[in-house]
Amino acid sequence: MAQTPDNASLNETYLQISPNILASFPKFRPPVDLYVYDPALGRTGCFHKAGERLSTEGQAEVARFAEGGLLFLLRDDYRIYAEHLSKRLGLLLVEEGFTPQEVAEIFFLAFRDRMEDFLAQPREESFEALRKDASVLAEYLWIDPARVAFLTHTMDREYSLAVHSVNTMLVGLALYLRLTGGKVEKDVLVSLILGLLLHDVGMTMVPKFIRDKEQYLVRRDRESIERHIEAGRNMLRRLKVADPVILECMEQHHERTDGSGYPDRRFVKGISEAGKICAVADSFSAMIGDRPHRSALDAARAAETLAGDSRKYDPKLTALLAVVMRESATA
Repeated sequence: MAQTPDNASLNETYLQISPNILASFPKFRPPVDLYVYDPALGRTGCFHKAGERLSTEGQAEVARFAEGGLLFLLRDDYRIYAEHLSKRLGLLLVEEGFTPQEVAEIFFLAFRDRMEDFLAQPREESFEALRKDASVLAEYLWIDPARVAFLTHTMDREYSLAVHSVNTMLVGLALYLRLTGGKVEKDVLVSLILGLLLHDVGMTMVPKFIRDKEQYLVRRDRESIERHIEAGRNMLRRLKVADPVILECMEQHHERTDGSGYPDRRFVKGISEAGKICAVADSFSAMIGDRPHRSALDAARAAETLAGDSRKYDPKLTALLAVVMRESATA
């Protein structure tokens, strides 16, 4: 890829479009305005408007601009671009020019959309799409574990199962990387990413009126919610998912170290590391999400609340959670 012109104001205003990224656009109707830098004049002008048809000759010319490092899009159009690129995460491993915050947002959008697809149709194809994106994220973090601080900064407070799943994944990964000092294996990261994402898929089998209930849950409602563990286990069994880390996240994220959790009332020694991590990440993500029956807590207050409940949660993990949230706030 050609070098971006050495112009600070240009780089602040525009994002370079490489040949790889250009190839991922629809050929005839690029999703963003295309800008071309003229080295002789030292300025940039609009070459093609988003959504308008680009002729065959125009495509060839745009390709030449990209090869020469002269093709750009406005950073103000980043949201449109991020939505597009979130469908092709592999490009994040080979492309330069993105800020860590931009990459983090693309990952969030990608996993939110993948989870929405999976939850709507939990089939092998949608699971494999998740696994593929999980492998990209694992590679990204394996290269530089410190990048996770930017990822946790993208957490959303939206009330949806997909967003909750992604928030849980981001927090759980941050805890795991802190716990291990960043010394991880990519295969283990992929398994943990999937386990954190899929921990709550059984909730799709709980009636929506119970999940959204604003008043106190009666015993029958609570029992229905507790059955989401078995529902999720059956769902993964149908998909032939047998990875122990994924299953531990699903089966143990509501277990508590004092034996008060469910479904098996396990005590601390009977809960796996993945289960303990998922329990803290799941509870934290639930606290910071807006729900029909209560307003969200801010991240610092949620972390403080969990740290004060050392009987139910691993105190080492809740202490790390406070550190992770401080790092996220300054990322």
